[in-house]
Amino acid sequence: MSSIAHGPGLRSRFARVGGAVAALALGLSLAPGLTTVAQAAVVAPGDLQINEVYGGGGNSGATVQNDFVELVNTSGADVSIDGWSLQYASKTGDFHNSLTLTGTVPAGGTFLIQLADGNGNGEPLPEADLEGGINASGNGGVFALSDADGKLTCHGATCAEDPAIVDLVGWGAAETFSGEAPAPETDNATSVSRVDVTGENSADFVEGEPTPTPSGAEQPDPGDPGDPGDPGDPEEPVDPVEATIAEIQGTGAESPLVGDPVTTEGVVTAVYATGGLDGYVIQTGGTGGALDLSTHTGSTAVFIYSPDTMDQVAIGDSVRVSGEVSEYYDATQVTVGAEGLEPLEQPLEAVEPLSLEGGFPTEEAQRESLEHMLYLPGEGDFTVTDVYNTNTFGEVTLAIGDEPLQQAGDIMAPGDEATAYFTSREDFMVLLDDGRTTNFSNNADQVFSWLTDEEPVRVGAATSFTEPVVVAYSFDQWRLNVTTPWESADTDGVDFENTREDAPAEVGGDLQLSTFNVLNYFTTLGADVPGCEPYTDKDGTPITVRGGCDLRGAWDETNLERQEDKIVAAINGTEADVVGLMEIENSARLGETPDEATATLVDALNAEAGEGTWDFVPTGDAYAAMGLDGGQDVITNAIIFKPAEVALQGEAQILAGDEAFDNAREPIGQVFVPLTGSGEEQVEGEPFFFTVNHFKSKGSNDAEDSGLPEDPVQGNARTSRLQQAEALMTWGDVTAAELGVEDVFHGGDFNAYTQEEPLQLFYEAGFANLAETHDPEGWSYSYGGMIGSLDHVIADASATERVTGADDWQINGPEPVMAQYSRIDYNAGEVFEPGTPFASSDHDPIIVGLDGGFPEGDGDDGDDGDDGAAECEHPGKGHGNGHGKGNGKGNGKGHPHCDPTHPGHGNGHGNGHGKGHGKGHGLAHGTDVVRSGNGG
Repeated sequence: MSSIAHGPGLRSRFARVGGAVAALALGLSLAPGLTTVAQAAVVAPGDLQINEVYGGGGNSGATVQNDFVELVNTSGADVSIDGWSLQYASKTGDFHNSLTLTGTVPAGGTFLIQLADGNGNGEPLPEADLEGGINASGNGGVFALSDADGKLTCHGATCAEDPAIVDLVGWGAAETFSGEAPAPETDNATSVSRVDVTGENSADFVEGEPTPTPSGAEQPDPGDPGDPGDPGDPEEPVDPVEATIAEIQGTGAESPLVGDPVTTEGVVTAVYATGGLDGYVIQTGGTGGALDLSTHTGSTAVFIYSPDTMDQVAIGDSVRVSGEVSEYYDATQVTVGAEGLEPLEQPLEAVEPLSLEGGFPTEEAQRESLEHMLYLPGEGDFTVTDVYNTNTFGEVTLAIGDEPLQQAGDIMAPGDEATAYFTSREDFMVLLDDGRTTNFSNNADQVFSWLTDEEPVRVGAATSFTEPVVVAYSFDQWRLNVTTPWESADTDGVDFENTREDAPAEVGGDLQLSTFNVLNYFTTLGADVPGCEPYTDKDGTPITVRGGCDLRGAWDETNLERQEDKIVAAINGTEADVVGLMEIENSARLGETPDEATATLVDALNAEAGEGTWDFVPTGDAYAAMGLDGGQDVITNAIIFKPAEVALQGEAQILAGDEAFDNAREPIGQVFVPLTGSGEEQVEGEPFFFTVNHFKSKGSNDAEDSGLPEDPVQGNARTSRLQQAEALMTWGDVTAAELGVEDVFHGGDFNAYTQEEPLQLFYEAGFANLAETHDPEGWSYSYGGMIGSLDHVIADASATERVTGADDWQINGPEPVMAQYSRIDYNAGEVFEPGTPFASSDHDPIIVGLDGGFPEGDGDDGDDGDDGAAECEHPGKGHGNGHGKGNGKGNGKGHPHCDPTHPGHGNGHGNGHGKGHGKGHGLAHGTDVVRSGNGG
């Protein structure tokens, strides 16, 4: 959005702080409804409330030496808080610090909780009622007051609906808060204090000087926050001074004329008469065009906040305005009243959009010099790198350059260099903004900006601008605002490359392995289980399970069918023969028939692919043999396969009871034997052992990490993932050896990017990452504006020799969350596409081609290709390659090519007792030719 918001638009836009950061824990599938929908979730404040929060204690510039939280009891009776807890989460993380509370908050009084100290700066805190060690951030975070002492596991909007939370305060750039937006950001010298009890954090709290007040002390009045967007009226009118826009902007981050009345003139370049921004942009006539940032020092454009005159101007008008200069959320503006606009009789010279050689700058001073100026990006200047927040605020996160931003852990080993790289990525993000203040989460009747079924907006898409945009800054983000509020894909002036792939790339081989995350595929439905609570669409119709029970998936048959249709299209679309599934219902744990959900999915796959095409690896007997009734979680792993292509050798193998997996889903494996032919002529290939895995996520803290320094690259629970990698590798090798199998493949969601420590363990042991080797440009997951692969298929040395190719089929990772079945009918604009593979999950499948290891028979070798045509002056040599599998050899014919540097090539493949096909292709006389034949 634009850098300006006032009046009705003000509070809804507080939520834009940090809006480019995704609100989910890494590695966890996007839980339906995590972003608020239809109406913002609110904690209704009761008698006992969080009254003040301060996180800058002891830091440089601190007011007092300790962080603190102050509670207040508004009732006429004392309230005991014995057994309650105060819990803290970082701005983007989960609750990881908890303090058990004891004591009594007196009637009408306060209760001061002293928290961690910093470096000794500031005044000592008054004697507190309770002390704890929580170390809060100085500028933003989340505190929850709970009437229980169990750790809170919610995040984002779901926290405001957690019955264990009595009060919730998110401030600064927090992703978790009560209401539409967090309370204001603080610094080391300020706190946020309660001034109202509506449950809307952005309205109930104001920033100001800390006022820690223990029990029995008189509670200070934080005062009236006023309207931060209203500069107020001077006591006595002051005549405005003439100033150019360049003089108003100055050359620094803040205008040198803040608080002064000015008169200036310019050409209108953008108008926001609707959508909530309530103003327009003017730029000095004749400015713009090719710009040399090494000599350009100040902007020649400024935002005019003027609800009274915004509907009286049009783009291209030349105007004179009079008003007061201010900085609003660090962006310069002039506030113009009803009498402050004057059309110029003589038009000013036209403004030309900026062109920037070398692309959009990353240096803050250079960006500041472009504030509010008209800008037309060139081809390759920007690429979509995040669409997670698009459905909330109409923002598409762009990466500077022709590629999306990459996760540091995907391209370099963890360490100082990777951490520096990770933290620097924010400098390369710019938001494409719709020029509106609308929060679609509670304005479902307004159609989403950017997200349409006409033009998919996906991570990795090149972004082309056919119309100029305005460079703007607000809520800690640089933005490119469209010049009028977004209305449709046809008129927005921006084109997105369509990067969808209808089918995966060819990976070769006699059969294919794949991974697939089915995103909480549950056949036990919320509507059928007492206690389950739903996430609902904009009309209140249940879609998915929100909580209240152990279920995770669809609410009813209608929504299960929507989910299932997409999964079926995607899995059948992989053309794989063995597929490892993650996030599928563990039916046995729910008291259902073991593998019931897996069997149901197989039935659905067969309904499309043909009866008997698919089967599944049963796990019930394997668990029973270990004295277990199923996996430890309601979500499990599973394996499905095509019995015409592979046969099971022995039963399922399960790594159950290993303490390394006490916080993750245990690995499930199976030995498969490749098949070719049928009946008495069926031939078996070399067996292989394939396991499917789902390691611990990055999102929540883990006791195993105790004492380790924070690692923003690898996230939380990295010790657990290392232990799981070690356990899997050992178990896999031992099991394969016991079963007499040499070739081992491990697939699934490792919740670790390609170069992180768990994967390095495998590499050191001689395993290869097949997607990295065969599809180095591919990736499987998008988080926080960066891409990478959490999903992998890795192979030991002997198995690697059988691999013919691998591909990340990007049908899910690039897609907006609103395209998933779980978000259907959340908005008046619909982007859900039934029955297509796109957005069938949030992780992409990885497909691996594999040589079947069939014995060679007695057929003939393939024939050489024909030589070039006689009429060619320099005929090319044809090459033919024959490959026989089973008891036959293939014949290949190469079609000639008149260019000796590009001879024709023929490849023949014969499979099983002389049945095969040959293909040759070349270019003769300008025409592509493809030939097919029989081999062996």
